[in-house]
Amino acid sequence: MNSSTDYNHRVHVSSAYDTGMAFGVLILILIVALVAYSCSCCVQEPSTYPITNQGSSVADRGSVVIDIGLNEATLASYSKVLYSQAKLQHEGNDSQPFGCSICLGDYEDNEMLRFLPDCGHVFHLKCVDCWLKQHSTCPMCRSSLAPTPLPESSC
Repeated sequence: MNSSTDYNHRVHVSSAYDTGMAFGVLILILIVALVAYSCSCCVQEPSTYPITNQGSSVADRGSVVIDIGLNEATLASYSKVLYSQAKLQHEGNDSQPFGCSICLGDYEDNEMLRFLPDCGHVFHLKCVDCWLKQHSTCPMCRSSLAPTPLPESSC
């Protein structure tokens, strides 16, 4: 084999490699475009979702219920207590809370805590209020804190 034939062979192999790479990149771009298109077809407008204050769940006909948390009036109805007072009430009790399970910080005697009525859990006031404005469940046990609507009278 002479050098001219060897050079032509290398050029031919390099050209085939370049063509294969270009074809592979083109296929990859088409796959990404197809996936992006198929995902965008599944997304609905946010306004089509019914918004309620009854917790997260999947309702009939594929609609989604969005949990928007509790309002200020409901939050204000939950009792507040100083940790020093709560500690005195639970003295000798093994279930005495020592720290906030949201921020994982220990309670100080002068800190205000929020007492959740349904489950009895306590948290730092600022920690749990922030949580409850976004969720309607206890951050520890997930019990629902959403107020139940009063039944309508048939008068």
